[in-house]
Amino acid sequence: MATVLLANPNAEVVTRDERRWIIAGTHRRELRTAIERGAPFAAVKALHDSLPGEGTVVVLSERAAEPTVQAHRGITSAYEVFYCLDSSGEPVVTDLFRNALARLEPADRTVPDRARAAHLLYRTTPIDTYVERVHRLGHGETLTWTPGETTPRTELTETLTPESGLAPASAHERLDEVLSAVCAPVADEASLMLSGGVDSTVLEPYLTTPTESVTASFDTPELAFEREYAERATDLVGTDREVVEMAESNYLERLEAAVDALGLPPHQLQTPTFDGIYREYDGADTLVSGQVADAVFGLGGSLETARTVWRTRYLGYVPPVVEKLRHHRDVLDGLRRHPSDPDGQGLQFAVYTDVPAVVEAIGRRQYERRQRERYEYAMDRVPAASGNRYARHVHVGQWVDFFCEDAVTVWRQAALARGCEMYTPFAGKAVAELALGLPSPERYVRDGEPKHVPKRLLGEWYPAYDRRKPKGNGNFPAERFLGSGPLESIFDRYEVPEFAPDVSGAIVDRSPGLAWNLAGYAVWRDRVLRADDLEPVGHTRTVSVPSGTPRSEGEPV
Repeated sequence: MATVLLANPNAEVVTRDERRWIIAGTHRRELRTAIERGAPFAAVKALHDSLPGEGTVVVLSERAAEPTVQAHRGITSAYEVFYCLDSSGEPVVTDLFRNALARLEPADRTVPDRARAAHLLYRTTPIDTYVERVHRLGHGETLTWTPGETTPRTELTETLTPESGLAPASAHERLDEVLSAVCAPVADEASLMLSGGVDSTVLEPYLTTPTESVTASFDTPELAFEREYAERATDLVGTDREVVEMAESNYLERLEAAVDALGLPPHQLQTPTFDGIYREYDGADTLVSGQVADAVFGLGGSLETARTVWRTRYLGYVPPVVEKLRHHRDVLDGLRRHPSDPDGQGLQFAVYTDVPAVVEAIGRRQYERRQRERYEYAMDRVPAASGNRYARHVHVGQWVDFFCEDAVTVWRQAALARGCEMYTPFAGKAVAELALGLPSPERYVRDGEPKHVPKRLLGEWYPAYDRRKPKGNGNFPAERFLGSGPLESIFDRYEVPEFAPDVSGAIVDRSPGLAWNLAGYAVWRDRVLRADDLEPVGHTRTVSVPSGTPRSEGEPV
């Protein structure tokens, strides 16, 4: 029996003509209408590909002439599709990694070396999964599978095409149209996750007025300015905001709870912040987030570093007598390499670690393989980089970050595990193709202003918004958290993974980023990977192709 374990509470389940369809994402209504009219998988996929948002389509078929399982993940979709044979040999498809693990006995949850290497480098497995038996459908890929007769086959069937006729000075006008179309399906039912930054604030006008919003906040002193940003934005846009307040002293407990629900290593330190909203806010089961705007239009600190070095590249001839000049020379060396070079600046985007220490631990060949896999994965989905070296590297870095960074898919799965859905308009296909229609680097910076496209749009909606204030990202001070804060004892509670690099001195002092990667993995290993009582999340629905006694569609596990 082929079974879909469905955690998304908003996903549509449609039965028609011996097929059971599961639709998740932006355009469920349009797709449902096509299915109810009898459209086959190819037509439904074509319709999905033509729409501006993001999502997935899965169909289970009882028809002898069709594959048992067909699935498609939209080219920009952060809605995951995992698939495997469970420990009894039954085929399983799911939108939540935890649910896949729950169908495997602990002895069958083998973590391959490539996953450990990727986790050390990126805090995630950007292309594969953490467990050998569980597979992941990639962006723009279509899955075809008749278990017992064929092995799963995947093919890249959708890519991004730049929108034509765009000018950097007026791109914000087109973004206005696109966000309106992408947000319309949930405008009446969703609450806004309002941080007060550009990305979340600019979405408020596209939701029903008065907008309900929510902010999660730990009482971490270093993030006080971000709490102030959220308060200012609330006053500016006039939203009815609820604040989920959390104590930093409880951070480890909340981290453990988030990993338990999610079934994955936590990726970023902000994961418990998102989980706090999903656990404690009851205003709506659909939440709109400004995540992905940086990956499409901003690139944050990585872009600024590359831009500064490229503009001052003549300093590469100055003897590196101080640390800043040595760092400048290292970045410049990365910009002078080919964008596919594992040590090139483009492929240093979304790398969170002490690279030399990790390379020593995993070997140079493994490092180069992981880096080149990210390059090929991203570049298969977008047009080739063009322009000068700086422009080509930031183009590569942008799409490596967009397709491989993975924090958004982790945070969406955390929402699904709690019975709600995080909606991300900036992950819409039309938004990505708009960005591609602008040449690199003008899609990120214009007249010295970074992330100018959403900022100009926000300025038109709210002229009083301070577009030049320092950026916040909700990131906690990893060094203090691990050295003297709520994670100080984490390696007493959770043993450092055996594949940790051999670094001199305390790992927290040497590399807080690497320490966090290892800590997140250790929590997941002990609480989820090895758990012998792991079950699918309680609200999971099953959708199955009957064999023998039929099981009704949408029946709880």
